Amino acid sequence: MMISREMMSRLRTAAGYQKQAVRALLPKGMEGHLDVIEKEVKLMFAETVTGLFSECVSDAAAKGSEGEERDKGIKKVTIE
Repeated sequence: MMISREMMSRLRTAAGYQKQAVRALLPKGMEGHLDVIEKEVKLMFAETVTGLFSECVSDAAAKGSEGEERDKGIKKVTIE
């Protein structure tokens, strides 16, 4: 299922309102803590996605090299 651009825009707007609501409920001075937490969560997410991507690429490369090795062992046979 693919989400339309309009729905993505609406979700981003809703997330922004939610962030403002949470900040409004916290005591003054806590904004800095939230900024640090937000930054750390974003870094963790990026690290996870990068790790998964590199794992997929290395798996695909390993499968590709196995296929190349199999192809090298095949010899052409001419039937007369």
